[in-house]
Amino acid sequence: MKTKTFFSSSKEALLLYLCILFSTVSFSQNSASITGVCVDSYGKLPGVSILIKGTNYGAISNLEGNFTINNVPVGDQVVEFSFMGYETITKEIVVEENQMINLGTIKMTESGISLDAVDLKISNRPTQARAYSIQKNAPAIMNVISSDVIGKLPDRNAAEAVQRIPGVSIERDHGEGRYVSVRGAPLKWNSNLINGNRSPSSLGTSDGIGSDRSVPLDIFPSELIQFVQLSKAITPDMEGDAIGGSVNFITRTAPLKETLIVNAAGGGNNQAKDYTYNAAVTYGNKFFDDKLGIIVSGSIWDRAWGTDNYEVIYNAELEDPIQQFSLAELELRDYLGRRRTWGLNFGAEYNFDFNNKIFLRTINTSFQDDEKSRESLFDFNANSYTMRTRKAVWGTDLSGGELGGDHYLTQKLRLRWKGATYTNKFDLSNTPRVNDLVDPALLFAIFVQSDMNFGGRAADGYKYLDIDAPQGSQGDPADNIQPNPGNPISADELLLSQLLNLQQRSKETDYVGQVDFDYEVNNRLKLKFGGKARFKTRTEGAPLNIWIPGVAVGAPVQPFFLSDFDRESSFPFNGGYLSEIPGNYDNLLMPHITQGQLRDLYSENSLSELNAIRITQDENNPSSAGSYFSGDENVYAGYIMATYELTDKMTLIGGFRNEYTSIDYTGNKVIESDNADPVIEKTSESKSNNAFLPMFHVKYALNDNSNLRLAYTRTLARPDFGSLNPGVSQNSVFRTINRGNPDLKPTFSDNFDLLFEHYFDNVGFVSGGVFYKSITDDIFASTGQETIDGVIYNVTEPRNLEDGYLFGFEVGLSKRLDFLPGFLSGFGVEANYTYTDSEVNIPIFNVDENNNIVRETIKQPLQNQSEHLFNASIFYEKYGFMFRAHANFKGKNIVEFSEFGPEHNRWYDDNLTVDLSASYSFNKKLKLFMEVNNITNEPLRYFHGVEGRPEQVEYYSIRGQLGISYSIF
Repeated sequence: MKTKTFFSSSKEALLLYLCILFSTVSFSQNSASITGVCVDSYGKLPGVSILIKGTNYGAISNLEGNFTINNVPVGDQVVEFSFMGYETITKEIVVEENQMINLGTIKMTESGISLDAVDLKISNRPTQARAYSIQKNAPAIMNVISSDVIGKLPDRNAAEAVQRIPGVSIERDHGEGRYVSVRGAPLKWNSNLINGNRSPSSLGTSDGIGSDRSVPLDIFPSELIQFVQLSKAITPDMEGDAIGGSVNFITRTAPLKETLIVNAAGGGNNQAKDYTYNAAVTYGNKFFDDKLGIIVSGSIWDRAWGTDNYEVIYNAELEDPIQQFSLAELELRDYLGRRRTWGLNFGAEYNFDFNNKIFLRTINTSFQDDEKSRESLFDFNANSYTMRTRKAVWGTDLSGGELGGDHYLTQKLRLRWKGATYTNKFDLSNTPRVNDLVDPALLFAIFVQSDMNFGGRAADGYKYLDIDAPQGSQGDPADNIQPNPGNPISADELLLSQLLNLQQRSKETDYVGQVDFDYEVNNRLKLKFGGKARFKTRTEGAPLNIWIPGVAVGAPVQPFFLSDFDRESSFPFNGGYLSEIPGNYDNLLMPHITQGQLRDLYSENSLSELNAIRITQDENNPSSAGSYFSGDENVYAGYIMATYELTDKMTLIGGFRNEYTSIDYTGNKVIESDNADPVIEKTSESKSNNAFLPMFHVKYALNDNSNLRLAYTRTLARPDFGSLNPGVSQNSVFRTINRGNPDLKPTFSDNFDLLFEHYFDNVGFVSGGVFYKSITDDIFASTGQETIDGVIYNVTEPRNLEDGYLFGFEVGLSKRLDFLPGFLSGFGVEANYTYTDSEVNIPIFNVDENNNIVRETIKQPLQNQSEHLFNASIFYEKYGFMFRAHANFKGKNIVEFSEFGPEHNRWYDDNLTVDLSASYSFNKKLKLFMEVNNITNEPLRYFHGVEGRPEQVEYYSIRGQLGISYSIF
């Protein structure tokens, strides 16, 4: 059954909304208005409620603290300013017709509480008040965290900061947060924005289909962020591709006065036994009678990292249902590396007058990883041992900026415009060049020893875990799998089999133009409408060079062994390998070749001495040409939205957004057969689709501190880039077809949200709500069969599913316990919990007894959807001291659907991490802080079907740093 929406056609929805808008229009004859800017002792104050007492005329200060109230009645009026946790103030004014009154700077002060000046200065309270006020007064369902709150958490990148928000979970890479998921939705369903613009993405393979739209958030240093806004139910003026949610990173803006803040910290990583350091500088000021404001923020985070890992591969392709769970391979991996994240943010704005300003924002960030890996692979089926040594330096770079303006054309009509461009690049090729023959890239040396005569097998000749061992057989414990080689591993027997040289590049650039108009019809009705165009280009490719030593034509066949090369002095390094589990592999793991020797193997002289032949897999090679593609994607969007205050307590927001998308992709079609040369030819596809997205919100103020929110929104998720690749790789020898699918439809979701929220006067809140998403045309990696010229091919391609749903509820609490006496009044708690459940119908294809392809359907949860998510914090703020202990839990979820059935699906296991942060403020300028991550050494774990069957287990140990923050002025 297809999902139904509120409207049977786009025309009916458009007509309904226009009727709602124009039936409520009434024009006021008075054009008097009041303007000003709200601040406190820390800077601009967003979210202040401004009300003309005795009337329903009012406004909310924006992110820069500015406000405007139009249609103000003439005569004596009292203007009231209120803000969570602050003293309410009033100003008496006399209003004349057609008058604009500039109240200037309105400075607000914290309400009388038991904290002294130092405690207020180091407390999260003022910045949390900002965030919660934005959240409270937002037209839609939104969570907000501010820069100072981020700075007081042990989070060094944007992903780790966002995980503290209710309903948010992250995926990690070697212990660091990288991708964000909202409410259990797949990563590709979430929209990541920079100042309201969709961030371009670099290489991502979060769902196994191909390069996707997920944005790695570890490229954003947390020091560059002013606010993070997570919209869980969007409005028509926001980009519509946000089924899970829209995460908007707002970069820093100019302060009210000259500011210079310096942070510096140093620490270490216990797994790597090496140092880390972090430094950040922020400077801001105003010039030319405060008309020009600038902000410059720079940050660098350089750290060592280490990972101990073991991975297991199962014989899922076997026919026997018991043997399907036998062990095919055991891999032991020891990683060491250094990562460097740096960022530079510049912002400037020039205010010609209160009605006109222009602004410029730029951002440059870079994430670089120098990674070394020592890997040991025990292949039980091939009865061989493989030693792999590799090195790679890869990086992701984001750069761009925007130029825009904000103008009040009249007291009722506001124009905002913006032009922007951003580029995101992924590059696995920035290792220094070895020579003119070898392009810089990942370097990989592979040594193989055969005839290992592994023991510990069952009677059927396969090796098992104890939970899967056939009756009468003994298996290995899941955390102590022993290969039991009958022949010793020897440097004299490890044959140099291959040298690999992998490059991988992707680049995506967006050019964006946007215009928005706000028109205040009267004090109850406000209209907003506008348009946006985004022009995207994307290129991708992954050339691979393979050298096979000792077999060059015209040279004598000569084997080369590990003992022929320079080797490291010992293994394992840095205090042991996988010391967290019972298994001891020290007797199996021997020193690898040195990193210097690895590089030397690729030198021109070494390749000549090795008598190596070169095999190149690039766009001209049939084995790899199908993965190369380039494409253009243009999106043209328009919207109209009305905000109508039906009563003093109820506000309605209705409107629609329309997004037209056109794509033009070029790839390669590859046909390989056993009786002809391979054929490679260019193939192109052009497609377009239209998305009509109606949205409706109701906000009901139960009282001054409590809201009830109801929302219906329709959103979409566009197909991944790799999925749209028109390239095809067809091999008649192996009878396989791998291809993209340019005919994919976008995934659509009809979203229903209900939320209650209450805000405490001492800066805190409690909330609870339910949500439901009805999904159509979800996209998955399909493995099926297809008959071509009487031959059955195994086909892998992305396809649209029929329907599905995502349902859940969430609760949250932030409470300061300042009602307690004395010392205890500094304590507080924060906690949130999200439950989600989902279901999609996954088609599978089988061949019946008559050799006919039969389509069946099985029900599965969504990829990456965790049933349980929670955050819990205990904090203390008093006497200049601040301490916070934070726990983050992400429940198990399916990462990858298996073609061999749901019992072979790849799962992410439950994960609970605990972090600590503390600081002490000596005075208003100088602060000492400490951050500690993963104090319980929680492993990252994936399993095969059931928890007792591991696929990948990684340990990262503890890391931390100690530093100072000095506010010079």
